[in-house]
Amino acid sequence: MRVLILAGIAPSTVFSHVPLGTALRNAGHQVMMTVSLDELIPVVAGVGLPVVRITDPNVSAREIIARDSRLMQIPEDPIAREQQSGRWYARLEAVTLDALQAFTQDWHPDVIIGGMSSYAAPLLAKRLGVPYVRHAWDIHDPKLLDLGATEELQAELAELGLDSLPEPDMMIEITPPSLRPSGASSAQMMRWIPGNTQCRLESWMYKRGAGARIGVTIGTGVASYNQYDFLQAIVENVKAVDAEVVVPVTDDALVVLKDRLTDVRAAWVPLDILAPTCDVLVHQTGGSTMMTALSYGVPQVLIPDPSLHRANAMARRLVEAGAAISLTPEQATSEAIAKSCQEIISDPRYAAAAGALAEEIATLPLPSEVARRVEWVVHEYAGRHD
Repeated sequence: MRVLILAGIAPSTVFSHVPLGTALRNAGHQVMMTVSLDELIPVVAGVGLPVVRITDPNVSAREIIARDSRLMQIPEDPIAREQQSGRWYARLEAVTLDALQAFTQDWHPDVIIGGMSSYAAPLLAKRLGVPYVRHAWDIHDPKLLDLGATEELQAELAELGLDSLPEPDMMIEITPPSLRPSGASSAQMMRWIPGNTQCRLESWMYKRGAGARIGVTIGTGVASYNQYDFLQAIVENVKAVDAEVVVPVTDDALVVLKDRLTDVRAAWVPLDILAPTCDVLVHQTGGSTMMTALSYGVPQVLIPDPSLHRANAMARRLVEAGAAISLTPEQATSEAIAKSCQEIISDPRYAAAAGALAEEIATLPLPSEVARRVEWVVHEYAGRHD
């Protein structure tokens, strides 16, 4: 069986596909991952999966969006902004469709797997007449993104005789069952397993000291989005707590941050190595970071951007579950962050709630099981379309 995975546009989304992609390869299937950005090629290769670059390397995502004045508008309302994000992702995906179809003339897949904003996946699957598997990346409900994407893709949908996005033949969900909203659609559940790029480890990365340890991260986009000041401010605030502070950052970001971050440990540390050693993980509500912390039962201090509906919705669900404290950027003063970290370290209820969610995740079907169910979806689809 040939499996084509559309990985998205960020390292974190690549990492989310690694467990299932690897399980499918280990089951004897051919797996190919496509990306639309040059900087993602070493990320995919670094996690051991084959990768192909799709689209013109001389055209950036920013240039694609800039071609349409409607897409350049950034709404202030978080809900409207999320719908606009759906339009952005849809347009970035739509420009890859012809290149993807050309690629499939040389390497025809039996099934296409796409992440939550990989909107080329259902359209390509429809064009090729193969099943489509949608793979959740985090605990967020994509309804608003899908609404914006559907509006943006009307021309592409009309070519296929559709007026809405095709439903997946399988929906893979990784949200702990207790965090799924009531009335959520049925899905194939799968255990979240981190798929991070690894490195040569030093003992401090996997071994904590005698006291408390706090991890601070804002994901893999520190350099790309020039978030040095934001990260430095969080670290300075966390240092007010009597605890060891560890900051996992990419090598390119470390060049800038090494003189800014004093009295902390900073380097590229795979989050699946660091998270189990932490009492608290402080971050800006990245989905992959959140899921990695949850899978190891680590409570979190979340600092979501108030303009991002996605981040705030995920933060709210973890706070309601008792596994996190959420602060707005305005609330996240040195005193408030220190107090929140200390509260989590001192109150065992946070660790207990996070641990309960980790137990839920651990009971879900492994990627190896889900790989077998993907095989069955392909088998059933072929039977229906013979």
